[in-house]
Amino acid sequence: MSDENLLLWRSVDISHNQYSFLIEGVGFFDGTMGPSTRLVCDAALVQTICKSGDSEFLAVTKVYLISPPWMNRQNERLMEPLSEIRLQSADKAPPIYEFVTSAGQTYTSVPQPKST
Repeated sequence: MSDENLLLWRSVDISHNQYSFLIEGVGFFDGTMGPSTRLVCDAALVQTICKSGDSEFLAVTKVYLISPPWMNRQNERLMEPLSEIRLQSADKAPPIYEFVTSAGQTYTSVPQPKST
């Protein structure tokens, strides 16, 4: 990996308590088509980009969920490929989502009570 890419990753700030997504795909950057990546914190935006694209993405090739410890029940963040985002409840603010990973693990967008 080149030094300029390492510097980019050093500048990413992710809240410890917030889940986020890394979107990979193909799009235009400075008028040239090529690989494109974006870090997003909004599930609805991820769904919109995957369905209809935007100015940066002509096609999405992979979406990763970056889950905080409260979501994945481990003591660290995990970055896992996603296979599906499901809207569970739109009548709450914020909406409640389920995220299904490629490995079949399901996470919810709201903290769940700890099982005893």
